[in-house]
Amino acid sequence: MRLTLRALLAYLDDVLEPKALRELGARISESPQAASTVARIREVVRRRRIAAPELTGSGSAPDPNLVAEYLDNTLEPQAAPALEKLCLESDMHLAEVASSHQILTAVLGEPVDVPVSTRERMYALVMPAPTVEGPPEPSSPSSETSAGARSEVVPPVVVHSAAVAPRPMTPDYLKQSTGKSVMIALLVLVLGGAWGSWVLKEQGLLGGAAPVVVATDPVAPVAEADAAPVADVVASNDGQPSPLATAGASTDPTTPATVAVPENTLAAVVPEDRMPAEGTVDTAVPMPQPPLPAVAPPAEVGLAPQPEPAPPAVASQTPFPAILYGTPTGVLLIRNPQDNQWIVMPRRTLLHAGDEIACPEPFEAQLQVADPPLTITLWGGTRLQLASGKEGTQLGLKLDRGRIALARGNGGEPELVLDVEVRGQPAQLTLAQDTRCGLEVGLRAPQGRKVDPLLGFPEGGLSVASGSVKVSWQNSPDVEVGADIGWAAWPVLPEPFVAGPRRSLPPWLAPEGTIVTLATRRVNDKFEQEFSLEQPVSVSMPALVGHEVSRISELATYTLGVVDDIPSVVRGLLSKNEEARLAAIYTLRAWLPTAPENAGLLEEEVRRHFPDEEVATIVDLLWGYSMEDGRDPQVSQTLVTLLGHRDLSIRELAIFHIKRLTGRDRDYHANLSESMRNPAWMRWRDHLEANGGVLLK
Repeated sequence: MRLTLRALLAYLDDVLEPKALRELGARISESPQAASTVARIREVVRRRRIAAPELTGSGSAPDPNLVAEYLDNTLEPQAAPALEKLCLESDMHLAEVASSHQILTAVLGEPVDVPVSTRERMYALVMPAPTVEGPPEPSSPSSETSAGARSEVVPPVVVHSAAVAPRPMTPDYLKQSTGKSVMIALLVLVLGGAWGSWVLKEQGLLGGAAPVVVATDPVAPVAEADAAPVADVVASNDGQPSPLATAGASTDPTTPATVAVPENTLAAVVPEDRMPAEGTVDTAVPMPQPPLPAVAPPAEVGLAPQPEPAPPAVASQTPFPAILYGTPTGVLLIRNPQDNQWIVMPRRTLLHAGDEIACPEPFEAQLQVADPPLTITLWGGTRLQLASGKEGTQLGLKLDRGRIALARGNGGEPELVLDVEVRGQPAQLTLAQDTRCGLEVGLRAPQGRKVDPLLGFPEGGLSVASGSVKVSWQNSPDVEVGADIGWAAWPVLPEPFVAGPRRSLPPWLAPEGTIVTLATRRVNDKFEQEFSLEQPVSVSMPALVGHEVSRISELATYTLGVVDDIPSVVRGLLSKNEEARLAAIYTLRAWLPTAPENAGLLEEEVRRHFPDEEVATIVDLLWGYSMEDGRDPQVSQTLVTLLGHRDLSIRELAIFHIKRLTGRDRDYHANLSESMRNPAWMRWRDHLEANGGVLLK
């Protein structure tokens, strides 16, 4: 047997004879390439969130019928190599073909017990689908027209006016045993008789009261002689049978009865699927309609008409456009408003006004806006909320943090106006045609516990790669930023919004994009597999903070930070990986000044993971130090002394601030053994002595 892809799939799914299975297994063990392919097939089938081929358009190849012929071994020999080459070059197609082979093996290899109802339904598909009528009304003793036609209650049947095509014969091996068929028939007869008796009682034919139709407006009572007969019995919305009065019902059995409702009366609403269909015989029994009692108008019963309350005034908003998330790779998170949990958003999902989304590192996600045509790209570490645009704007964007790129082409209106909030600061952006720009919002970290008004303002700004953007910051006059200038920083009140000075585009907005090495891409793909559609981020990510791969632990910590899962981020300070500890420090310091209550929450979480005597030190280190503190002898001495602390987290925080203030680390690493880090610690003590006892002069 040749080592083809089909043979390897048959080997993996155990569909070969024992002798052939042993021979093929021996050949696979002798061929490193075949063994590698087998391992790869097993890996791609188990991989989570792997993409699938598109149904139409580009990326839809190969044709599903071609794959089916290949798996069924009926494909032309000259076409098989091209399909196998495509599968071996693409994990997506390999997973698709291998999974299909696995499913077919399970379906064809295990007997399936098909219910009788399902089998009969499948046989009925070969002929025109009959319209199922409601059960026929048993005859009434007072009905002269049908007394002789029906003398006993029979089970419900379906009667068709047209000739019914003969049903295909069921094969003997699919037929059910005679005894079971008799039992089912008896059970149907008993249930049908009980149901018919209950219907008779509910309709008032066995002593019960007939239902009364009450008019909403005063109408004259309908004489019994003028009442129209009941043409049919239909099911009401609550599932109970109710009579439907009709006037001038057609006597043609092939024409469905039409309902004539008197004006200003309350009529029963009949679902379309419950109405009699063409080609069916009306089997209902006519019965006299009860008179409609008159209802007094509101003035006669002492009820004065109440004016309708005026609707509350609301601000005029633009209808929210259709926005589709369709990036084939990467991860996009969305907050579940019911439990505030962040979950993974499935691909090709429409977004709505009020949705809060987040794109974790290192992924990117694209949102396609239908009208107006606009592409919104979210980069890793971004948190954004969508909103309806105010009057005069097409869309609202509330950017909390991160980086987004906006791109529009030459179609549509000459200008596209967006209502944007940058960390709560309102602005309007007017994009000209053929414009590509980027918004970057950073969180300011504290420089100690002292009050700093700058912490409430965002860092970053607007970058323009092509076209031009007009910016109205807090209802100020428009300031145009073109590609020739390319940059404008977010102002700090009361400073105005000013374009420039000119600077180069950030790498994430450059046309060529950021460069990702093959090794980094592999780690990113592995990290993407850790996200699950069935689990929220608060369940799947915390365990990865201590992952053995430092890059994955770092990305998991940043992911927990972008969704403000602070308890899990604090645990990142205890990680054995330096990258995860630094990610926790950056995240906690950026989150700390965003709300007044965060200081107490941070101290509470630190107390859960560290001894009481170390809580104050860790909290002080997270608040940080300013450049003036770097010139203070006491603060400088404290930081250098903490480089020898027994706790890894404290040592990491100490060298973090020393490096931030001085720009040097003197080869000190907090996670090294004591014998290896002591020489670097000694160099920092010598630095204090040579610098007058301070880190900065």
